[in-house]
Parts: sequence; C-alpha cells; structure tokens
Amino acid sequence: MDKELIRKNEITVEDEDTSLFMYVLSSIYMYLFVVVLAMVMAIHAMVNNWEKDIVGSITVQVTPVEDENKKIDAAETEQQVNKVLQYMENVKGVQSVHVLDDKSIEKLMTPWLGSKIDVASLPIPKLLDVQLNADEEINYDEITQGLHKLTPNASIDNHRLWLNRLLKFAGSLNTLALAVLIMVITICAFSIYYSARTSLNVNIGSIEILHIIGAQDDYIARQYAKTYGKIGFFSGIIGLMFAVPSIIIIGKYGISTGSGLLSGASLSTYGWMLIMLTPLFSYFYARITAYYTVRKSLERMC
Repeated sequence: MDKELIRKNEITVEDEDTSLFMYVLSSIYMYLFVVVLAMVMAIHAMVNNWEKDIVGSITVQVTPVEDENKKIDAAETEQQVNKVLQYMENVKGVQSVHVLDDKSIEKLMTPWLGSKIDVASLPIPKLLDVQLNADEEINYDEITQGLHKLTPNASIDNHRLWLNRLLKFAGSLNTLALAVLIMVITICAFSIYYSARTSLNVNIGSIEILHIIGAQDDYIARQYAKTYGKIGFFSGIIGLMFAVPSIIIIGKYGISTGSGLLSGASLSTYGWMLIMLTPLFSYFYARITAYYTVRKSLERMC
C-alpha cells in the first residue's frame, strides 16, 4: 500500500524551464568534453609518432663541395656522399640508410622556401636518412669521429635537442588540455549539484509528505538520479553530434597545413570508440552525481 501511495505522489524532479536549461548546459559541457578528450588523445598519438619516427632515426648531412670559383662541385659532392653512405651502412646498430633525392629535399624545404625552387642550384646539404635498430645502443661520438675522418663536410643530427623541446611543448599542451577536461567535468558536477539542491528546496513539502508515508531517502535520491541520468545521456548524444564534425574539421585543417609533425595527431579506432561511449559516461556521471547530492542533502535536512 505504501508503494502505491509513493508512486502516486512521486516528485516532479524537472519542470519545463529547468529541464531545458539543464539539457542546453549539459550539451555544451559534453561538446567541450568530447572535443578536449579528442585533443588529449590526438596529442598522445602525436607524441608516440614522434618518438617512433624520430627517436629511431638520425640524419647525416653532407655539405656540398665548392670549387675555386665558389660553385658547387657536384661530382666531388656525390663522391663524398657515397663514402658516407658506405660508412653508415657498416655502423653497428644501423638498420638501413638511404640518400634523399632532390624531390624529397624539395618537399621538405617547400614550407620555408616555397614550391618553386631549384634544389640543384642551391647549396643545400645532401641528406641521408638513417634508420636505427631499437634494441641496440648507438655511439654517436664514434660515428661523428668516423664521419670527420671521411670528410669535414659530413655531420650528424640525432634530433634529440629539438625533439626534447617538442616533447616539452606537447607535454605542456597536454597538461593544459587535461586541466580543461577536469574543469569541464567539475563545473558539470556543480551544475547538477545546484540544480538538484534547488529542486529539493522547491519540493521540500512533497518530500516531507513522502517521508511521512514511508518513503526512504534512497527512493527519493533514485528518482533524481533517474531524471538526471536521462538528461545526461541525451545531452551527451547532442554534444557528441556537434563535437564529431568539429573534430573531423579540425583534423583535416591540421593535416592540410602540410606539417609532418601534425600528421601523427590522429585518433585511432580505439579513440573513436571511446568518444562514441561518452553519452554513457555522461549518463552514469550525471546519475551518480545527482544520487549522492540528494542523499547527502536529505541527510542534512533530517
């Protein structure tokens, strides 16, 4: 009998204005949450790509040889490049070596020199891309000394100086994104908290009646949890619908810049699956937050 009375006197947790406000606010939060979450995962993927592609390789450059008239001696330069190539192929820990052709160098220089450049007419060093074995240590000092014995025009770049700067920048960017992510979650929790507390104050009379007829705090809290869970779920879907196109557009814009560094900032299949599950996260997050907010508030009222 008590259950029947309770069901007939259930609290109206949300009215039209409060419902619309919470749907709009939660949708905005979830939009920001999904976009920032995608950013965090993209930065993580980008850093992994840097470590995989850059740390596992070094670049050897051979400065073009100039004759007495300060013109490039192509034949002598090519001869020195071949010597360096043979030397690097025999270095312990080197997996493969290949000389970048003019088209590859031109592609690398395009962002700085423009698309219409004649590489052959410029004193641009010849570049050798050296891939390393991940499980072997490389003695860079020994390699440098060996190259200098072959030719003073050869030098080695293991990328570590500027890579460390990039990793530091990416780490700072990732920390900032995580801070924004936590801030969004926290503000969303406060919104649910104050909305639920306001509804409790408005329905204090109905709550007292429910207590008189035998309703427990757990039952009242579950009514709120059910309502806010529904709001969280549908708000998550709305936020996701707007966030996914934004992520795709931002991703395409980043790739279109032509920067090889940004090309690794992409989402994996696992990342997209995680993003698609955000409405469920929103549902449980809103439900749990509302439940404990109401339970603690009712305990203080008693």
